Amino acid sequence: MRIVGAGAATLAAGSGTGCDAASPRDAAIAVLEPSSRGFVVVAWARLARTATVEISLAGEPVRSIPLALAESGSGHVAIGDLAPGVQYDVAVTTPDGLRLGSHRVRTAPADDDARPVAIAVLADVDPDPEFDSDLIGHLIAASPDLVVSLGDFPYTDNGPEVAQTLEAYRDRHVEIRTLPKVRGLLESCGVRAIYDDHEFRNDWDAGFVAAERARYAAAMTVWDEFFPLPDLGGEVRYRSWRWGKHVECFLLDCRRFRSSREAADDGTKTMLGAEQLAWLISGARQSTASFKLVLTSVPLDFGVGPDHWGGYRRERDALFEGLLGIPGILFVSADQHWFASHRHAAGIRELQIGPLARGIGVPPPAAPGVLARAERYNVGLLEIGDASLTFAALGAGGERFYEETLTPDQLTPRRE
Repeated sequence: MRIVGAGAATLAAGSGTGCDAASPRDAAIAVLEPSSRGFVVVAWARLARTATVEISLAGEPVRSIPLALAESGSGHVAIGDLAPGVQYDVAVTTPDGLRLGSHRVRTAPADDDARPVAIAVLADVDPDPEFDSDLIGHLIAASPDLVVSLGDFPYTDNGPEVAQTLEAYRDRHVEIRTLPKVRGLLESCGVRAIYDDHEFRNDWDAGFVAAERARYAAAMTVWDEFFPLPDLGGEVRYRSWRWGKHVECFLLDCRRFRSSREAADDGTKTMLGAEQLAWLISGARQSTASFKLVLTSVPLDFGVGPDHWGGYRRERDALFEGLLGIPGILFVSADQHWFASHRHAAGIRELQIGPLARGIGVPPPAAPGVLARAERYNVGLLEIGDASLTFAALGAGGERFYEETLTPDQLTPRRE
C-alpha cells in the first residue's frame, strides 16, 4: 500500500539517551529476539570494525563480549544463559570511543510464569518530519515488555532515492535507527520484527521477486544484517515464541511465500505457503498459552486493493477452519494505515494498527464485521493476564482512544 509522503530527514524533536560520541549517526544498536534465556545484540558502525558488548544487571556487570563488524558495518552476537523475566542493560563501545547505551531489555518470563505482561505492536515508520508526533514518547512511557514491528520499518522505496542496491538499502536502515526518537525507542525495549512490503518495494509478491531478483536479494541481505535470526538461518523468518504462561506469539511472513496477487484465487494461490500455514495451525492447536496472538503484516479483510488477505480468500478460509475450537485466538495486523477492530467468520477477531509515523490511509466504506475505525497515528498495546487480554489503541497525546477486554472463551473461533 503506498501513501504519498516522501523524504528522508528526521523525526523532529525528542532524543534518545546514552550516546557519548560527537556524532550519534556514526553507530546504532538494537536488542532483538528476546527469549526467556537471552537475546541478540545487533550493532552497526560507520568506521569501527570491532566493538564490545557489555551486559549488566541492576548496575552490576554480567558479561563483556567482543563483536566483529563486517565491511558493511554490521555485526551481531547471540547472548544466552541469562535469567528469565529479568531486565538487563546493554551497551556497546567501539575502539574510537563511541559508546551507545544503556539499552534496556527484558527477557521473557518462563513458560510457567503467570505474571501479567505487556506487548506493544507497531508498524509504518517514516523519517519525514511531516509524519512526526509525540507517539513514540508515549509508547516508551507505557513501558511494554516487548515491542513487535509488523513492517515498513524502514521505508526504502520512497524519495529522493529509491533503494536498489546493498548500499542504498543499508543507508535506509541506518537512517531510521539513528533518528533520535527511534534510537530512544530501541533503547527502551527489546524488539522482534518482520518486514512487510516497503523494506523491498511496494506490494511485493512472487511476481516482483522474479522480475527484480538482484534488488530483492539486496533488500533481504540487508534486512538479515539488521534483523538477524541466528537460530533460524536461511529464508525462514516466520517464528513463534512464548512470553510467560498466558501468551504465545506467532509472527507470520506474509511476503516471502505469497503467490502473485494477480493469480486466480484457486486452491494453489497462497499467502503463507503450505509449510507456514501448517506450522501456524499446528502450533496454535498445540499451544498451552491462554492467548495465541497471530501477528500478520497485512489484514484479514476490509482493506484497500488486493494486497491483503482479501485477495487470498481460499487460504484464509482454510486457516479459519484450522483454528476452529482453539481458545484465545487473536489476530493483530497492520499495513492499511488506520486503526480498526474487526470480526470475521467463526467469530475470529482482528485488531489492525498503524501507522506510527506515515500518512493516514483512507478506508473503504464500512462493511459488516467492521466494529470500529479511527484515522489517526496509533500503536497497539496488549496487556495480558490470567483470565483476560486488554487491547488499547494508543494515539498521539497519549490517548488510549480504543480499549477492549477479551477472554479466551470470547476469542475461541466457532462454526457459525
